[in-house]
Amino acid sequence: MSPSNAFSSGKGIGKRQSRSFPTTTGQFGTQAKTSAIPAYPFQRLPPPNGPAPYRFDLSQLLTAGDVKTIQESGTIVFHSVGDTGDFRGRQQDFVADMMTADAQSLPAAKKPAFFYHLGDVVYFAGDIDMYGNNFYETYKEYPAFIVAIPGNHDCQPDDPTDGPVDPNKKPLDGFVQNFMSKDPGQLGSLKTGAGRTQMDLPNVYWTFTTPVATIIGLFSNVGETEGEIHPDQVAWFQGELKAADKNLALIVAVHHPPFSGDTEHMGSSAVDKVLSESFAEAERYPDMVLSGHVHNYQRFTNTVTVGSGTRQIPYVVAGFGGYTRLTPIHSIDGKLPEVPLKLDNTLTLEQYDVSNFGFLRIEVNKEQILVNCYSAKYEVGGTPDTKLVESFSVNLKTHTVKTLS
Repeated sequence: MSPSNAFSSGKGIGKRQSRSFPTTTGQFGTQAKTSAIPAYPFQRLPPPNGPAPYRFDLSQLLTAGDVKTIQESGTIVFHSVGDTGDFRGRQQDFVADMMTADAQSLPAAKKPAFFYHLGDVVYFAGDIDMYGNNFYETYKEYPAFIVAIPGNHDCQPDDPTDGPVDPNKKPLDGFVQNFMSKDPGQLGSLKTGAGRTQMDLPNVYWTFTTPVATIIGLFSNVGETEGEIHPDQVAWFQGELKAADKNLALIVAVHHPPFSGDTEHMGSSAVDKVLSESFAEAERYPDMVLSGHVHNYQRFTNTVTVGSGTRQIPYVVAGFGGYTRLTPIHSIDGKLPEVPLKLDNTLTLEQYDVSNFGFLRIEVNKEQILVNCYSAKYEVGGTPDTKLVESFSVNLKTHTVKTLS
């Protein structure tokens, strides 16, 4: 006997539903075709901290001596992950412990210069009163500075179905207070005793300039399945692509991933369209795209045609930073896919981890980007048994991606 329609689809009479998931075609989809997940309308962006082009240089974060060391070595190392801060569990502390141990174990020349957060810093609505316990306390021992782009939950309004609505709440007010502060010397939390101060980033979308790499961070707003980027931000993005130093590595960060094979969110075709059209219009392609939103790790290679040749761009989903529930990936014939999995003529799923929490360590120099993905199985009260999921490199001269382990 085959399962009933209600069992397989989650749909009943009228608008009744027991669950929701994006509809896909084929055996392994990477972008949602439709979404049954209720969506919030586009949220207005807060005023920036100053005029465009919203750039923040590493020299505004680190001392002149530290910046000089990076310049002279020609190498920068940083951590990256998204989707932390879930107050229902302690997985975010688990990941913070992993990153702290990694930072402490590295030699002086390879210490992380910063942690680039890929959004959804605080669940479920970026509330100001959640930052103490779920950001400052979490990273109390983490030694590096933290910069970020916001995710959909950082700008989500109060949900009236979850309880009383705070009439004073504004979308992104927690992010603005803690990452767009006018005073970067202001302590972020007094009650936790954490020594971390607030960050004075220029906008919710901004460009991070360093001596070795440029990171352009987009804000894809509040949608649960699809990101939404309006024309003013698109125009800014295209301008920043054109302005980025061609002698340095270029990384693009956006919370909603263009591609994802998970069974809950999947990739955002809207974000993919903005990125691909902007790259073509600016005639500048990134060396890597980083995203969160999906609560696991996935890496795709997207091969694009540029002029008479091609280049390979890794699209990395790193949303396994502490949200309590990891999300599974599509199966093929009832089994987890074997990798590498060629999805079409341009897109390949290279690796994934849907069972563990983790982070990325990224090392950039003039020749390559080296990415190490680490993860560990969460155990309540346990010490992370961190293992290497994979290493891959991006050759900045040949624009090719190589799996190293």
